[in-house]
Formats: sequence, structure tokens, C-alpha cells
Amino acid sequence: MMRATYLASVAMVLVLAGCGGGGKVAAPTDGTLSQDMETGRDAVDLGRLSVAEGQYRAAGVRALARDDVAAIGDAGYNLAVVQLDENRPQDALTTIASTRAALSVRGTQSDDTGLDLVQAGALYRLDRFDEAANSATSAARASDPAIVEKAQLLSGIIADARGDRGTLDKVAAYFTQLPKTAAWSWLADAQEITARRLLADGGSAQTAYQDAMQAVAARQTHVEYRDMARGLSVAARAAGQAGNASQAAALYLRASQSAQKEGDTQNADAWRKLAGTLNMPDPFASPANDSTTQPRAAATATGAVTQK
Repeated sequence: MMRATYLASVAMVLVLAGCGGGGKVAAPTDGTLSQDMETGRDAVDLGRLSVAEGQYRAAGVRALARDDVAAIGDAGYNLAVVQLDENRPQDALTTIASTRAALSVRGTQSDDTGLDLVQAGALYRLDRFDEAANSATSAARASDPAIVEKAQLLSGIIADARGDRGTLDKVAAYFTQLPKTAAWSWLADAQEITARRLLADGGSAQTAYQDAMQAVAARQTHVEYRDMARGLSVAARAAGQAGNASQAAALYLRASQSAQKEGDTQNADAWRKLAGTLNMPDPFASPANDSTTQPRAAATATGAVTQK
């Protein structure tokens, strides 16, 4: 039915063009390319990342055949985001490099700060903090406010990991200036950065805990589980600084289990070690083995990037 509708619309364009109608006629689009991209986005929403990867590859092939610079950039960006969410940061870096090369050979001068953002996230996952910080700085120069905001968040997370108080202070100042009417996700990011700064500065651990848990609640409500798990780890850190070791261990355990079920094994392992136990109660584990569910794509601890 969709194919028939598409063909009928093309036929109508041809009829109008042939009869020299006075109105402007929209240029035909590549229905296959558009459908591949849309199916990829739908698969991401359903947490079917392997399906999404296949769809974005198909979209990229079509974009190359079309020699469509914008579509090549979008498909490459989306593919890299999915690979990052599949915990394959090195593959994401390879995709980003290839996408940049494909754009460059076509002489494009387009804004590729979105690629900078994903690159920063991938480098952070690989513990290449200095390089990640440079990429995040580049992404923060974007004209798109959404990319700027996520680049600032990632810059703050990287600065916290590196012990870079100067950058963390600058990022905190950026989030302080956000209006209270900003998107819920931006406000949750602001609360996380506020908590991190308090902990880095030796401020009130209780206030940091409250800020982190408020961000956790917002992300849980909006099904942003990877960011939620990271927030739990910040709250655990705050509990530890407040001297509540048992609460800290429980929060790290919760963060680890959530990350594991989302397929984020790297953080799951790190937080489980900080919890100081390998025992994670799981009433839903398979009798044979605790197989994690297919990871869902989301704005991650590596920069919270979204599909185009």
C-alpha cells in the first residue's frame, strides 16, 4: 500500500510537470532512502540496535548512490551512534572517519560537529580522555543548541574523570545559565553536573546526592536508562563522600545492574567493583545464564547523542 501511494505521487508529479502547471511542484525524493532512515529510527526506539544498524547501512548505500552529501552525513552519524550504543566505540570511530572522508571527497564544507560529538563519546569510552576532551570542545562550537548542550555535558563528565576543575567549572557555569523552561533532559544534565562539581569541590555531599537523584528520577520517567544508571553512580559517589558506605554500595549495585541490562558492560563491571560485591539479586535471570537484554539506544554517558 505504501509503495502504491509512493508511485501514485510520483506519477502525479510527472503529470503536473508535463502539462506545464503554474504552481510550484516539490522535487521528488528518494523513497527508499527515506524509508531506510525512518525504519532505522523506529528500530532504535524499540531497542533493536542490530536492525537499526542494518537500516542505516542500507540508507548510507543509497545515499552514496544518490551522491547526496546531507544524507551521507546523516546516515554515517546515525550508524556511529548505534555502534556506540552497542558498546563498539572503535567501530564508531571507524565509521566517523569514513564518513568524514566521504564528505571531504565531495568538497563539502558542512558542519560536522555532530560527528565530533559522537567521536568524543567513543574516545571517552576508550579512556582516551585528552582526545575526547578536544572533540567535545569542537562539538560545543556547533550551531545546533542540542549538540552544544550534549557536548557541554560530555565535557563536564570528561573533566570530572580527568580532575580538570577549570573545565568542570566552565561547564557548570554554562548549565547555571539554562532557563528553567529548558527541556527536561537539559535540566537533568544540569543537576548531574551540579552534583559532580559539588563532589569535586568538596561541597555538600547531601546536596550532591539530592541533585543526582533528581536527575535519576527524571531520566527514569523518560526512559533514558543509560543516563539514569550514570546518575545512580554519581549518587553513590555522593553517599560515599557523606560516609554512608552501605548506601553507596547499594547505589553502585543498582547502577551496575541497570547498565548490564542495557548492554553497557563496561560501566556495569566498573560499578559492580565499586559496590564491592559480585552478588546482584536477579529474579528474572535465565536458569542457564543471565543473558542481558538487547541494549536500547539513548543519550548515553558518552554524550547522549540522538538520531538525525
